[in-house]
Amino acid sequence: MAPITPSRNKTPPQLRWLFADLNSYFASCEQQENPDLRGRPVAVAPLMSDTTCAIAASHEAKIYGVKTGTNIGEAKQLCPELKVIQSHPKLYVEYHHKILDVIESVIPIEHVMSIDEVACLLDRTQQTPEAITNLSAEIKQAVRERVGECLTLSIGAASNKLLAKLASDMQKPDGLTILEPENMPQKILHLKIQDICDVGVNMTKRLNDAGIETMPQLWKADARLLERVWGGVVGKRFHALLHGEDLPSPPRQKRSLGHEHVLAPEQRYPDKAKLVLQELLIKAARRLRQENLYCRRLVVNIKWMGDEGYWADDRTFTEAQDDLLFSRVFLEIWKNAPRKKPLRVGVSLTDLVQARDHQGDLFDRPQNEMLTKAIDVLNDKFGKGAIGFGLAASSAKQRTSKIAFQRVPDLSEF
Repeated sequence: MAPITPSRNKTPPQLRWLFADLNSYFASCEQQENPDLRGRPVAVAPLMSDTTCAIAASHEAKIYGVKTGTNIGEAKQLCPELKVIQSHPKLYVEYHHKILDVIESVIPIEHVMSIDEVACLLDRTQQTPEAITNLSAEIKQAVRERVGECLTLSIGAASNKLLAKLASDMQKPDGLTILEPENMPQKILHLKIQDICDVGVNMTKRLNDAGIETMPQLWKADARLLERVWGGVVGKRFHALLHGEDLPSPPRQKRSLGHEHVLAPEQRYPDKAKLVLQELLIKAARRLRQENLYCRRLVVNIKWMGDEGYWADDRTFTEAQDDLLFSRVFLEIWKNAPRKKPLRVGVSLTDLVQARDHQGDLFDRPQNEMLTKAIDVLNDKFGKGAIGFGLAASSAKQRTSKIAFQRVPDLSEF
């Protein structure tokens, strides 16, 4: 199979995007805050337990094979000198905003991709390797001087965000890779197909089943074949992006909103897990209202200790966003929860509806929604957890937002 030749009426690909990826971000923030950690292997964990996993590892730890997702107990065996730090999500959000301000002083940010990644659109004067090299050096120096020397970035530039992201991963830490269209695909043929951010484990298997196991094979694959592999037009879009076309990102409608929490050893009992779930539900419901959404379904999920597997249950209801209804629905679900030893718990609000499309029910109780909104106002004024419903509210002050890699929590959540 030969690569698709662009039609004559298409504009040739240009260097349009710069993608900046902060290296070992959470660990770097910890090293910046604590000079004693600099130059040492560091792993950041959600809680201080050997059974949890690293959510970040410093460059020094990665040399020993410790990386995101590595079990902390295994990480200590790989690196006996490893320093494990419990995560400080608020700190990472604060650094995130500082870094955004610094990058914005050099080049406008077009998209905040995650807590540690941004994409910037290059103007016509910046679309040369020389200009990109100078721009990257300016960004790195500004972050180093105005945020901290431990915060380094790997930068990639290409004709679209997919390839620019791929480029940013090719030289770490503190690297710069420019995928000039005229040098494609030679500069990426040595990579694995799963190095592309849109190709996960399941998609890799589907590509393998279709006879595509290497990057050269992926590059040469016909757009129609990729459309079949992806099961729709997404595959055709992927083919175009891989070959350098700069397509606008499709609008994404949020389908669910929720929180999960890995329980500390002392919380791995049904009564403790119930309290944590109620706290997570309060947080999720608050976000629902902040984002001007309603939902029609509540899902509760639990992962048990050992080989006990998972449990999940859900309930549907008329469109709602008030805590009283959610609390009653949660208690109905909880009655059916097995009394096993929980490891991780989570809640999700799904079947979301924009407020502008909300259809009230004849038997709605508007006073419940008004009460919930009044409580939000009081918590905004006097602090998170100042007032709420039941036992969950009494410990709400103690539980802050964790970092979701694709969502940057608002500082008001801490």
